[in-house]
Amino acid sequence: MNVWFRRLLLILTIGGGFVGVARTIQFFSHVDKVIAYVVLLAFVCLYGYGIFLGVKLSEGPAPPRHLRVYFGLQIPFISSPIVAYRFATAFQTTIAITQSGLGWDVRFLGSEGQFAILSQEPWGVGINVIASAIVFLLYSRLAVVPEDATLEP
Repeated sequence: MNVWFRRLLLILTIGGGFVGVARTIQFFSHVDKVIAYVVLLAFVCLYGYGIFLGVKLSEGPAPPRHLRVYFGLQIPFISSPIVAYRFATAFQTTIAITQSGLGWDVRFLGSEGQFAILSQEPWGVGINVIASAIVFLLYSRLAVVPEDATLEP
């Protein structure tokens, strides 16, 4: 794996995971329904999974399939009165079509998780461009470890 791509993945998984856990835990004291606790716990587990993948990646080649799944979960942005979903760690650039038209959103050094059922969210759909690019790169030659490569610096 390309050393710079590996470093970027380490920042996004470990750094974004810790920020996500810290930001999500603060909401536990503000919820009053069991389903909200379940959703918050699910996001803490997702961020924890990212931290785990980052640690595995720092020790050697992490399975690219798990990294693809983790960043693949960050691609969709769904907004509707029925269900709303967004999950992102570290950096995100979302391009979406909503009721108000085509829009975009850029967020740096933060993590965000949103899951809502029967909410007041407007209709919209979009993608996280950063996560899409990372998944694409994980399928590219940047993520391939040559068989004769050593893990020594």
